[in-house]
Amino acid sequence: MNRRLTLALLATSLSLLSAGAFAQYTGPGATSAVTTVAEARDQRDDQPVVLQGTLVAKIGHERYRFKDATGEIDVEIDDKDLPSHQAVSATTVVELHGEVDTHRFKPTDIDVDHVRIVSTR
Repeated sequence: MNRRLTLALLATSLSLLSAGAFAQYTGPGATSAVTTVAEARDQRDDQPVVLQGTLVAKIGHERYRFKDATGEIDVEIDDKDLPSHQAVSATTVVELHGEVDTHRFKPTDIDVDHVRIVSTR
C-alpha cells in the first residue's frame, strides 16, 4: 500500500512539473497578427490577441484604458508585466500580447501577458 501511494505521489508531481512544458502553437494558422480593438471585442473568450496603440488612462489597480484607431477597450496588466526600463505615457505606442476576457454582465476586456514598447512620440 505504501509503495502504491509513493508511486501515485511521484506520478502526480511529475505530471504537474511537465504542465509548463506545453507551449502555445505558433505555426501556420496561429493568431499572431496584430488585432484591432474592434476585432478583439468580437473574439471568443481566451482568444489570443496582439493589440498596438496607446494606454490613454489608468482606471484602477492594474487596469488601463487602451486605444487604437478603431476604438477603446479596458485592459488588465499586472505591474510585473509593464516594462521596468522605460516609462509608459499616454503617447507611448505599445504592443500588448494577451487574451480576450469575455464576461456575462460587463464589457469584454483584455488580460495582458506581455507589454512591448514600440515607440515614444
